[in-house]
Amino acid sequence: MKHRVFATLGLLAACSAAMAQVPADGAALFAAHCQACHQPGAVGAPGIAPPLVGNIGRHAASEEGRRYLMRVALTGMVGSITVDGVRYTGNMPSFAAAMSDAELAAVLRHILGSYERVADLGWLTPEQLAAARQAGGTPNETHKMRGRLPAGG
Repeated sequence: MKHRVFATLGLLAACSAAMAQVPADGAALFAAHCQACHQPGAVGAPGIAPPLVGNIGRHAASEEGRRYLMRVALTGMVGSITVDGVRYTGNMPSFAAAMSDAELAAVLRHILGSYERVADLGWLTPEQLAAARQAGGTPNETHKMRGRLPAGG
């Protein structure tokens, strides 16, 4: 009987380890956490949530922009922004408690790869998200960071 218990526990541990290695599904996570505001296809909802498509891919080209993209997901953002001539005043929630670093990386990779067609996403790893998480920040600081980025999105 003892052997069966230990064998069962060993099997459960192996299954848990295997599940931890399964890559997060960015599209499913986007649908579950982001789509309600940013809409299917990341086209946004005028006056409520800005479009991501056509606006955030350019940030992936610079180190500062990459830090900003990770910070938005981790800290959220408050304040007014203008995207494509439309003003948005609101509160983007933080997803730091709701998603792991691997899940956040998967969502950002999905948005940037699928909607923005950014080819170089090698920088967007769970380790980079972990470093950004460790650095911390506030929604207001993230808003200020946005103000230092080149205009246009």
